[in-house]
Amino acid sequence: MAAPPVDLRRLAWRAVAALPGPVRRVATLPVRRRADAELRSLTPMPEADRRLYAGPWNTAGQGWSWARAAERHLPGTAAQNLWAQRSLAQSHFSFPADHEISALAQRGRVREIHGERVLREATHVLHESGRAVLADFHAASMLQDVPALEAAGISHAVLYHGSEIRDLREHAERYPHSPYRVPEREWDDYFRTLQSIVDKNRADLREHAAGGGRVLVSTPDLLDVVPGASWLPLVVDVDRFAGAAAAGVGPLEREVPVILHAPSNPRLKGTGAVEEVLEGMQSAGLVQYRRLSGVPHAQMPAFVADADVVVDQVVLGNPGVLMTEALAAGRVVVAHLTDQVRGRWGASDEALPVLDRAEADVPVVEADPDTLREVLEGVLDDRAAYQAVASRGPAWARRHHDGRAAAAVLGGWLGVEPVDR
Repeated sequence: MAAPPVDLRRLAWRAVAALPGPVRRVATLPVRRRADAELRSLTPMPEADRRLYAGPWNTAGQGWSWARAAERHLPGTAAQNLWAQRSLAQSHFSFPADHEISALAQRGRVREIHGERVLREATHVLHESGRAVLADFHAASMLQDVPALEAAGISHAVLYHGSEIRDLREHAERYPHSPYRVPEREWDDYFRTLQSIVDKNRADLREHAAGGGRVLVSTPDLLDVVPGASWLPLVVDVDRFAGAAAAGVGPLEREVPVILHAPSNPRLKGTGAVEEVLEGMQSAGLVQYRRLSGVPHAQMPAFVADADVVVDQVVLGNPGVLMTEALAAGRVVVAHLTDQVRGRWGASDEALPVLDRAEADVPVVEADPDTLREVLEGVLDDRAAYQAVASRGPAWARRHHDGRAAAAVLGGWLGVEPVDR
């Protein structure tokens, strides 16, 4: 077995850390100067009555998308988001962000330069996944920011995306095909670490909620996980995905359809079950299977538009960004969503015109690991029916996930009524 690769940068930093203090300060001076220069180059917040700052993870580009929705639909509102790199090796799939702070810059005077700017410029701060935005973006809790934020008169809220707050044991009890349905004694390091993160975040959340802090979640299934939370809908660029699809082939028009699966976390998306089905169907000549990983987000519209069917997760029960993008592109989308989750889109429409039942129904074909092959064979056998389902996707995605619904939720917190633009 080959030896694991040596991380020379980590070894170098360890060597520097072992130096005597005065020597270490001289040795790290060039790095600290570069870090400070990066922090000082961050764009100032535009002038506005309300100024929202979101960070530090920009998961799936949503921090940036929520910021744009707030600016577009909430009068007198400016917004910025932060992506703080977790390590020098971490990629970001080229999601846009207003502020990007490299792992290198986090060795500089983050609290002094970046943190003080946030305290000076923001009126509202949104903590993604319970993490801090002033400094120590990955090790610190949002709770460590609270005294400084409140002293500055800044309103703050927390936003959770999913696996960082979803208890593994509870999910296994609720969902028959949960990826966490493993006896706890058989958990590996990944599951144990994930549960420890959940436990820590839930403890922080209890303290945050006890102080009256606002709590948001990005998908409707998390309303069962975080009682009292408000749903902040995902935002996707519907025009970009619909436009890419309009320039290509319509769904299920090819004799051998292309089925796409692009798991952000294969272990939590049921990828093993998905691939067993799709590879078998491909071997039988029924479909062409494509799996994507590590693709820059700017290329996703073309990949999605070139698929006939997109299979998202089949085990978690939560709707994600890929599902919404595929609907915007008018593809046949297959995923596992409970009836309760499906019903929440219709219930969330208070800020939008009343729909009829057909418009409210989520145009996602239901499947789990046990039914996936049967469902896909049904799609191939009745193409016209599923083309009709796919054709509803762009309008549905535009209604729920083009930023208007998210802006309405943010406006309730920021104290401003949304407008369409």
